[in-house]
Amino acid sequence: MPLPNATYRLQFRNGMDFEKAVALIPHLAGLGISHLYASPIFSAVRGSTHGYDIVDFDEIDPVLGGLDGFRRLASELKAHGLGVILDIVPNHMAAHFENRWWHSVVEWGRSSGFAGHFDIDWRQPLTLPFLGGSFEEELAAGKIRPAFDRDRNCLAFSYHDALYPLNPGSYPVVLENCSPALDRLIAVANRAEPSDAAAFRAGIASAVEMPSVAAALDEHLQRVTADRPFLERLHQMQSWRLTSWITARDNLSYRRFFEIAGLVGLRVEDPAVFEATHRCALGLVEAGMVDGLRVDHIDGLADPEDYLHRLRERAGEHTYLIVEKILEASELLPENWPVDGTTGYEFISTLAELLTDEPSKLWNDGHRSATKMAVTACKLQVLRHNFNTEVKRLAGLAACLPDDDAPSTDDKRMAEAIRLLIAAMPVYRTYLSGRGASERDRQILGEIASQARAAAPEVGAEIATIVARLKSIDGCADRQLAAQFRTRFQQLSGAVMAKAVEDTFFYRRGDYLAANEVGAAADWTPRGVDRFHERMRERASKSPSGLSATSTHDTKRGEDARARLHVISEAPELWAAAVARWRDMNRARHQQGADAPEASVEQFLYQSLLGTWPLEPLSDPKDLAFLQERMSNFAVKALREAKLRTSWDSPDEQYEAAVTAFLRDMLDWRHREFLDDFEKTAKPFVHAGLINSLSQTLVKLTAPGIPDIYQDSERLDLSLVDPDNRRAFSPRPSLSELPQRPTIRDFEDCKQALIGLCLNYRRGRGAELLAKGGYLPLDVQGPAGRHAAAFMRCAQDGLSVTVVPRLVFRHLDGDSLFLPAGLWQDTHLLWPEDRAPTRLRNLATGETVEPRHSIPMRELLGSFPVAFLFPE
Repeated sequence: MPLPNATYRLQFRNGMDFEKAVALIPHLAGLGISHLYASPIFSAVRGSTHGYDIVDFDEIDPVLGGLDGFRRLASELKAHGLGVILDIVPNHMAAHFENRWWHSVVEWGRSSGFAGHFDIDWRQPLTLPFLGGSFEEELAAGKIRPAFDRDRNCLAFSYHDALYPLNPGSYPVVLENCSPALDRLIAVANRAEPSDAAAFRAGIASAVEMPSVAAALDEHLQRVTADRPFLERLHQMQSWRLTSWITARDNLSYRRFFEIAGLVGLRVEDPAVFEATHRCALGLVEAGMVDGLRVDHIDGLADPEDYLHRLRERAGEHTYLIVEKILEASELLPENWPVDGTTGYEFISTLAELLTDEPSKLWNDGHRSATKMAVTACKLQVLRHNFNTEVKRLAGLAACLPDDDAPSTDDKRMAEAIRLLIAAMPVYRTYLSGRGASERDRQILGEIASQARAAAPEVGAEIATIVARLKSIDGCADRQLAAQFRTRFQQLSGAVMAKAVEDTFFYRRGDYLAANEVGAAADWTPRGVDRFHERMRERASKSPSGLSATSTHDTKRGEDARARLHVISEAPELWAAAVARWRDMNRARHQQGADAPEASVEQFLYQSLLGTWPLEPLSDPKDLAFLQERMSNFAVKALREAKLRTSWDSPDEQYEAAVTAFLRDMLDWRHREFLDDFEKTAKPFVHAGLINSLSQTLVKLTAPGIPDIYQDSERLDLSLVDPDNRRAFSPRPSLSELPQRPTIRDFEDCKQALIGLCLNYRRGRGAELLAKGGYLPLDVQGPAGRHAAAFMRCAQDGLSVTVVPRLVFRHLDGDSLFLPAGLWQDTHLLWPEDRAPTRLRNLATGETVEPRHSIPMRELLGSFPVAFLFPE
């Protein structure tokens, strides 16, 4: 299979199904897209908005159109020359009774044939943390009662709309002192075997078909409902325990996806589980309906390298394979992973170098050290609270590991050592396995051990013991236990990094939201165009086939919102003065006594509002009301993620109401003073941001990597974090030509037409060049040299040149999207000395550029904001 030319990420559900996707195909083909990049399509929990809560890996969700609908979609795509890349989810499933594997495990316990499919610690009862209070409290309130599940033909505890199946072994106790009419049920239960659950269900179904049996069962269950001691005893007989959802952070017997108890970890390291979870997806690959696979949350797996080798072997060498992997600063994808690249978060971080003004006063001398301290505090907070149950489990495993050479210790000291080591991790995880430790991983372990000992020398012995066990494959008598500890430690470190940085720290830091993005380093400081070129050269040599993303379903804000937020780095004093002015203007809107929003939150909200502010002045009250709703929903999510005064597991609804009331009052049509001032102040930021958007778009389309277009982001994408970025959309036809001398009102047409022109160039004469060509930075010299960046893609038989403006805030010209010619006075693009100049054509304007060693910038950017040049 040839590599993708460009992908288009489509989020199924929320109104998008296979039939509607078929209708989009002409639009995608016209844009120059080569592959539809589909979110998970397997059956998920009823009403799922994202599809990552899968309940059946063997079924394509009927809600989307089922197998027949997907087959038609794949066929129509092929007819238009397009393929499919499918998002697969090997790390977890929904802990939901629509998942028959999970239902079986709850019903039969460790005897279930699916007990080994899930990452469960069977040394204790399976915890089911889905109650509003404790079991005893909910039972006393009459919310838990025995019931008969008529859909699955089993006895259960009923709680709201959930039916928790009882183990057949407890049926005789449930039915003791019952009517003789129910003896047949007891007999069926006594013969029940988990290996033949179908026969058990059939026997129960046959018995309750008799009206006398059904009536006697209903009467008996109604009678024992009032017997609380009996029901408590029955609960204790099960292989599971119903508990309050709040206890999951302290006591949970299974691995979850991050801190979501409704998603249970899978053991795909087991070959049988791998086959069971991948059978359908690989069948679609083998049938030619799927051309590539995107592996979700690769760092959650026990052994990513082993998994990927197995997947590559089964999918074949010609299947495009990418992984969702967050690469921290200077971190490279492991070379021994048989993949084509990542989903492209690191590309977003690289664009920040291009679009941020590096000498900005936003970064002072203490930025890095202050950030490191703040991030460490966030990590320790989530380790002590959100992930306390995982830390306790690790500490319990660690306590079982010491041999004669290691000191004995207690769980509390070991738990603290684990927290300090994970808090010091500079990357998501190491990749230690039974194969040993790489030099990279040994270095990381040495560094975090030093930092952890410096932070708490009193647990130095425990830190040394843990690091020794992580490094060694032979140092412990119980190698299976040591392997389990090593695996759990690494799975936890990635989850902590994600929740502490992306979902805590980035919602606390409000001074420069453009840097608060998935995959960004928390302590990042801009290093400008040179660093951008360095990263692009590295990408060309190390990861030319990875995706280049600018918006995804996981990004904190849409690409065009982020592009305008980068402009703040060019005028931090102006922005700070505006924030101070707005705070004074809106002071009366703070609810008395609520102290909300505090200054840091208010600053965060103003930047977020800038990111979503519409291009046209607000004139319709309905548009303002829609913005109010979006911002209020976003504010609650942001406040809870920040975990300062409210959180998901302990929401302060009064505080949240005060913040949302402030927002709604501030964005009320009656308060024109603020709205007019914000509109006036935002206008140049918005204007410069649109030029940034076109710059980042062209770079994505022509730099090393495969361009990825998130749904509807070929137009203006001012979305906020999910679920705001999953709103329905309708594509608009592309213009056949780019608007010349465009204005702000032409932005969406410019962006979409630019994407179409460049992707069709990639699909045609530029296919080999842009897929495999080298990367050569080009110098822009002259008074305005820092306001542009340029690079050449070069191969033996071709070349192209990309030229984009940057840092344009103080150089805008009315409503024009292109920059005034005067800016480029005496500024030139320098042709490489070792290459003969050639005659070029500008794809955007159709104009010809004569061969010269020094090309005037005004010829390149005189009538359109960006330039893509190729030999005539």
